[in-house]
Amino acid sequence: MDQMKQAYEKLGLPETATREELDDRYTLLMRQARSEQRRNPDQAEETEARFSEMTKAYRFILEEEKRISLEEISRQKYSKFRGFAGPAEKIEHFFRYYRYHLLGGLALLGLAVYIVISVFNYRAEQERLAKLPPVDLSVMFLGSFMLPDNGNDTEPIEKAILEQFPEWKRVAVNVTYVPPLNSNNPNDAAMLQKAMIMLTSERPDLYITDQNAYNWVGHQGIFQDLEDEINNELKDSASPDLLVTDQLEEDTSEKVYAVNIQDSPLTEQLPIAKQDNESLIAGISGATEKDQNALLFLKRYLEADLK
Repeated sequence: MDQMKQAYEKLGLPETATREELDDRYTLLMRQARSEQRRNPDQAEETEARFSEMTKAYRFILEEEKRISLEEISRQKYSKFRGFAGPAEKIEHFFRYYRYHLLGGLALLGLAVYIVISVFNYRAEQERLAKLPPVDLSVMFLGSFMLPDNGNDTEPIEKAILEQFPEWKRVAVNVTYVPPLNSNNPNDAAMLQKAMIMLTSERPDLYITDQNAYNWVGHQGIFQDLEDEINNELKDSASPDLLVTDQLEEDTSEKVYAVNIQDSPLTEQLPIAKQDNESLIAGISGATEKDQNALLFLKRYLEADLK
């Protein structure tokens, strides 16, 4: 408090001076200093040094008043904690000054945990897949198809196909939605773009589409030419009304690229629904390495229709 008393004496004020008196006194001293510098320019530095001491005293008083005011506010705020007022204040100050550091640290910790879990899950999934038998046939359903309970689980379809082909051990199914081609709905445009991405990224052995989806992809050359198969292995099972023909740009004539399996009893066993009930078109992918299994699928579905 001696320092506070000295500061007031330097300004020529008693310690009981009000804030208004303090400000007025400092303003007066500043004007006197500036006036003296103009009258005696040769003593300007001495006058400036003397006024600098006044400024230090003035600022010291303001800072002390602010500190005392904050202490009083803090005392009133933490008085409810009684004997724990000190620790409570320190804890709040800690979180006030370091909350962004804490939040950043928690975010980094959460990210690290997420990465660890993702890596663990990925490795676990890779280990699980490694223990499975190789895929005998991969099938992409392309169209306005709906899975059971409007979910995303394709396992019921895979199980149904395996029951139809007991000689196989594993089937992989992908269901990709294709909206109506003439739709003006922005959401449908986004879904169509997503379907295009799936077409370019996935390489199934067999495509099964509805008429709408076939109209979209049938001319893109993704289906394998089935002319030889129709004349040989599918000769007795593929009636002319089930053949789906197209003429690609590089062809001079129409060829068979798919067959309609809509009325096959095996189709009815698949737990999948579609909006177009007129046709279900199946064709072998031009990129498949499992031609024989894909051909067996078509043959068995077509033969079931003859029974």
